[in-house]
Amino acid sequence: MNSFIIKDRSFYQKLLAIAIPMAVQNLINIAVNLLDTIMLGQLGEVAMSASSLGGQLGFMYMIINMGLTAGASVLTSQYWGRGDAHSVRKTMSMTYKISLALSVLFMILAMSASQFILSIYTNDAEVIVYGAQYLRVISLTYLLSGVTMTTLNMLRTVGTVKISLYVYGSSFFVNIFFNYALIFGKFGFPELGVVGAAAATVIARFVEMCIVLIYLLKYDEKVRFRPGDLKEKIDKEVLKIYIKYGLPVLCNEMLWSLGNSVLSVIMGHMGKEFVAANSICGVMMQCITFATHGINAAAAVMAGNTIGEGKYELAKKQALTLFVMSIGIGFLTCGLTLILKTPLVSFYNITAETQTIALEMLNAMALVNIFQAVASINMFGTLRGGGDSKFVAVTDVGSMWLLSVPLGWIAGLVLHRPAGIVYICLKATTIFECFAAAFRILSGKWVKDVTRSDEEIARNV
Repeated sequence: MNSFIIKDRSFYQKLLAIAIPMAVQNLINIAVNLLDTIMLGQLGEVAMSASSLGGQLGFMYMIINMGLTAGASVLTSQYWGRGDAHSVRKTMSMTYKISLALSVLFMILAMSASQFILSIYTNDAEVIVYGAQYLRVISLTYLLSGVTMTTLNMLRTVGTVKISLYVYGSSFFVNIFFNYALIFGKFGFPELGVVGAAAATVIARFVEMCIVLIYLLKYDEKVRFRPGDLKEKIDKEVLKIYIKYGLPVLCNEMLWSLGNSVLSVIMGHMGKEFVAANSICGVMMQCITFATHGINAAAAVMAGNTIGEGKYELAKKQALTLFVMSIGIGFLTCGLTLILKTPLVSFYNITAETQTIALEMLNAMALVNIFQAVASINMFGTLRGGGDSKFVAVTDVGSMWLLSVPLGWIAGLVLHRPAGIVYICLKATTIFECFAAAFRILSGKWVKDVTRSDEEIARNV
């Protein structure tokens, strides 16, 4: 195996140059979510469940928008590898237009049908009332976060990653201040509870968008995107390539997010204690896997850039190196989960029943984290960045609907199994994807050069 491991220091320097800022960005977001759930946790299970379920539509929008930008990133990373900044700008323009339309659609849905949406996830009347209030306010973030997310993801593919630290670092302090002020009514602000948490998020997302647009339009020297680029019609050639390689990513995330919503419905109908416990597990998952997602992002960019340069064999060797790294990271995150589970749960003002459920789920999560690291870095990093988006889409969506949804439904709502078993069933997709990614990486069939003709590819092989 050593002969397949890259020993060139420059590889690891480039990997860390992308992964560390992304990991720190994730860590900042995690800190916000952690403090947010702790503050809401002081209000009890109803407040935690209301914000968790009220955020499900926004989570669906975020995942779909991530699919949109991830699909576009397959193009922009390889265009940048070729040195074609003009095509990068054309791809960005197309992505902004689709993202804007998507955010408006989700905002209208949230504003007009908030209580109906909450009633899908739970039959608890109190949770529905508070969750609908949260949803109507938080829907204002869809457009704001869409612009920010699209811009940062596009910039990341050309190697601009530090800006995300300034964006999320600034919003961290804004979010925490207004969370505390508006949830509990401090510093002369009204006490708004769950609605206050949503309002604080809206303010923070507005700050993020302002910072990222100022950087893009005034300070960026690589892509040089300007408002005038939005006036141009969508380039037919770029659209054709996107439909072939990027659309599967978008469809992947749309169908996955729908499946994930079904999983939330399952948890919602198991009771507010289970929803609150899962919210705590979500925070733990973010805390433990922030570095994994940083390496995931770096793997996607490096695969795309290297393939864009026409260095296919080097891309395969990089993939094998990252595969070995992902296994070690998986066991590390498993151990950290077991060590930190009890201290984390003790932070929350929850009932003994909810504590028991949370600890059972965290034990299961420790095992799942081994598979999650391998699946995340290889499936959604290397394979997707390398242009193998159809394989990723089929594997991800297929396993979600054929494994996680039916197994979770049967274990949770039919057989009423213990929380730990239900959690593993709900995460069956991750376990399957770990093995699927391993076989695909080892096969070497995942390299897809989306920016070159077949003749150009043949010359580089």
